Amino acid sequence: MKDIAYHTNYRLEDNYWWFLARRQIVRDLIERNIPISESEYVIDIGCGTCGMAKFLSEKFNVIALDKSELAAEYCKKRGIKDVYLTELADFPNEKYKIKVATILDVIEHIEDDKNIARQLFDFLPDGSWLVASVPAYQFLWSYHDEVHKHYRRYTKAKIVNLLKSSGFTIKYSSYFNTLLFPIALLKRFIDIITQVDKKNEYAIEVVPNFVNKLFTKIFASESKLMKFMRFPFGLSIIVIAKKDINLKTN
Repeated sequence: MKDIAYHTNYRLEDNYWWFLARRQIVRDLIERNIPISESEYVIDIGCGTCGMAKFLSEKFNVIALDKSELAAEYCKKRGIKDVYLTELADFPNEKYKIKVATILDVIEHIEDDKNIARQLFDFLPDGSWLVASVPAYQFLWSYHDEVHKHYRRYTKAKIVNLLKSSGFTIKYSSYFNTLLFPIALLKRFIDIITQVDKKNEYAIEVVPNFVNKLFTKIFASESKLMKFMRFPFGLSIIVIAKKDINLKTN
């Protein structure tokens, strides 16, 4: 990402509706679907400025991993103890009992997504889990994607097939950020016509406080709905996958 994206994310992660609701949904899904013992760890791969890692650390042992020095500096400011500035392949995973890897809105930043999916599978121990999220629908491409240096957006079928082809077993998949989808779609249409989004150097739409609170409640409310249903469309996609234990014998 561009440096301005890191600075903006750090400033907004603790109060902006998208960050607040997304982190609640992710943590709720982990708690509902994956048993994690006190000795096991969650590693947040491509952790950025550690807003998510900090929130997860309230419930789990957390490791933060990123290639950006700026991201690592912000993570340390947030008080994250285990911060690694390294490539995934160089991480000393023998030091930790990793149960879950999160890779949230990261895969779209990587040109060769097949390679990173395979790296994730090879990296994780047997019986561990992957939680991945990506932005949805190429037709929603905007200046936000350009500033954050995205290569693509996904459909649910595309990200599910990517992970399955790398060896993962899919346990859960759904679109989310669905309830605000009509508003976002209308805004994208207006932005295309007016090009107004390109005038926003931060690529995050600042909204009035009452709108921010309203959007937080609406988006976060999806967590309860996701107990009972999978959303058929949305602005993002989340997948929970497992690296099953290798049962092969000699």
